[in-house]
Amino acid sequence: MNKRFVTIFLVIVFSFAIFHFVIWTFITSKCVLNSDTKYKGDLVRFSYKADSLFLRKTTNVPSHITLAKQHTRVNKWNESLDVDIITLGDSFSNADTQGTNPYYQDYIVSNQSKSVLNVPPSLFVNDTNSFETLITYINNGLLDIIKPKYILIESVERLSISRFAKKFDFSLTDDKNVTIENFKNYQQPLFKANNNINFINERNTKVFVNYVKFNLQKYAKFNNVFISKLNQDFFTSKDTNSLLFYQQDLSSIPLTTKKSIKELNDNFNKLAMLLKKKGINLYFMPAVDKYNLYSKYIVNNTHPKSIFFEELRKLPKKYAFIDTKAILSKELEKGVKDLYYSDDTHWSYKASEAIFKKVKFE
Repeated sequence: MNKRFVTIFLVIVFSFAIFHFVIWTFITSKCVLNSDTKYKGDLVRFSYKADSLFLRKTTNVPSHITLAKQHTRVNKWNESLDVDIITLGDSFSNADTQGTNPYYQDYIVSNQSKSVLNVPPSLFVNDTNSFETLITYINNGLLDIIKPKYILIESVERLSISRFAKKFDFSLTDDKNVTIENFKNYQQPLFKANNNINFINERNTKVFVNYVKFNLQKYAKFNNVFISKLNQDFFTSKDTNSLLFYQQDLSSIPLTTKKSIKELNDNFNKLAMLLKKKGINLYFMPAVDKYNLYSKYIVNNTHPKSIFFEELRKLPKKYAFIDTKAILSKELEKGVKDLYYSDDTHWSYKASEAIFKKVKFE
């Protein structure tokens, strides 16, 4: 009896170990961040859809930058430096794309010979958003010290309404000397992966469940990631025509109404007029959601349609509107692959290059 019990126990333990080893080796290890030098996109980490992986270098690898010139980090800025453009934005502005030339600012510097100073979100005033931070810089005199000619606010499309379509206090201010000191003390965060993940872990079960579900349902939703089939091959990953996109690309669409878009536009017009008094031109660059950009190529698409860019185009503007949907849609029409990373919510260097070949600061 004891021998039989021991045999059964060993079979169970062996089967458990084999299960985890196989899933870890062939799927999980390919989808988790377990290397400081190799990056895997946020969508593949959520969905564990390994055949959509686009493996690329992290910002820890110097060779990921191929452009001749780079933008200025805030801790390198001082009052003697000339700054043409200040950029403020979210992950699209701060290299969360990883991979080749992850900063779109470097394309501006290299192609247009403009000096660019990027302000990362961790330095936004009182942890507010970029809009309120810029209001503060106007009122506290910081812009009079930096003297930029242009300011670019970037925001991912799905969060633009919640960030900018609301009532702002245009009298916000603070101590500019505190901001300057924060600039000087800023430390660029290094990308750090979890290099010590054991092959036996809870992710393997999720991976197995997702693998079974995907093969049964083919195209569905997994862990806040939607997966849809495209009618063209737009990626060079193993799976060339599956679109992975974040669920918030869809959940934000009901908030995007004509009224909310007008409110956003009115706020940017007011901000632009305040900046013009200082001789500064305002640019707004909403980064088109991955779903919105590729939606016309989704087979039998039953999801709602975003009206964000279409309605914003119609409105009168006192600022420069960078229409990323229009620019990148033309790239897709040419058949450009990997415009967005197959495994990520972010665009690739190809999008940055295309946008700033089109957009000029003059």
